[in-house]
Amino acid sequence: MQRPDRERANLLFDYYGALLTEHQQEVWRLYYVEDWSLMEIADAHHVTRTAIHDLLNRTAKSLEMFEAALHLVEHRHHQIRLLEHLRQAVEAAPAGTWQDQALHWIAELAGEEDRGDV
Repeated sequence: MQRPDRERANLLFDYYGALLTEHQQEVWRLYYVEDWSLMEIADAHHVTRTAIHDLLNRTAKSLEMFEAALHLVEHRHHQIRLLEHLRQAVEAAPAGTWQDQALHWIAELAGEEDRGDV
């Protein structure tokens, strides 16, 4: 199995990282978040580059299996799409005081109260 791209890797880790062992979490963070090379991680852990490569592949497989079973990432993407459709409908409706409150609730549901980029 090929490891996911960095964006997907970080997303999967955000949702399912707590289900990994501490060692898997540490190596994953070093590689995907801290941008260490396989060799740097291997040297720090006194193992071979191949061992780190294999660990990352097994960890990626575990994260993908969690997503295949639980669909949390897929569900969140679906929520965001629906909220964007709702936001567009509210913005297209005749103006009223209710609009500001509705847009606030949409942003709150999207978890983006401060960013406003549903």
